[in-house]
Amino acid sequence: MAKFLGSSIGVTGALVFALVKGPQLNFMNWSKGKTKGNHSSNLNYSLKEEWLKGSLVMLLANIIWSVWLILQVRIVKQYPAKLRLATLYCLFSWIQSSIWAMLMERNISAWKLKWDINLFSVAYCGVIVTGLTYWIQLWAVEKKGPVFIAMFTPLSLIITAIVSAFLWKETLYVGSVCGGILLIGGLYLVLWGKNREAEREKEDKIVEMKDGTTVI
Repeated sequence: MAKFLGSSIGVTGALVFALVKGPQLNFMNWSKGKTKGNHSSNLNYSLKEEWLKGSLVMLLANIIWSVWLILQVRIVKQYPAKLRLATLYCLFSWIQSSIWAMLMERNISAWKLKWDINLFSVAYCGVIVTGLTYWIQLWAVEKKGPVFIAMFTPLSLIITAIVSAFLWKETLYVGSVCGGILLIGGLYLVLWGKNREAEREKEDKIVEMKDGTTVI
């Protein structure tokens, strides 16, 4: 019940965070750009439309990623070599991404890398975000199961919003804060239920008796 209730609260929080804005939070007294007339109304409409699209795409990505984590449980059991498995993930991801990128961007000059922030971004995403993260996730799925990892995925929305607010001075809204509180509350409720479930399974194993000895 705790896992079900926590998951429901977490999904509700993610939806509130993504789709509900409410009043702005100007706690840092950051000045907004001054635009007037039709340009301002067109800009606001465009931002709302992109906000909705981006939020729905992010929620869909989190759902698909959670399903993928569940599938990894069977994969890890049958193929326990996590480092080799992470390498295969990266290889097939590289093939798919390359084909998609070549179809979407056909300008050869856009593919050239120089010694600047772009090269650092590519190296960071390849080594840390993709390679190292995949290996850690496989290890965590094997140790704790898919629920433990999947419940932490929506926290990226909150982390991104906080970092964007402080580094790029993006505006935070009351709806985002309320959604974040619900999401974190649902997360820890699920983790509490998962921990209680593990303790009960451990107690059941200890209680089992075979030939007068305790089997653990």
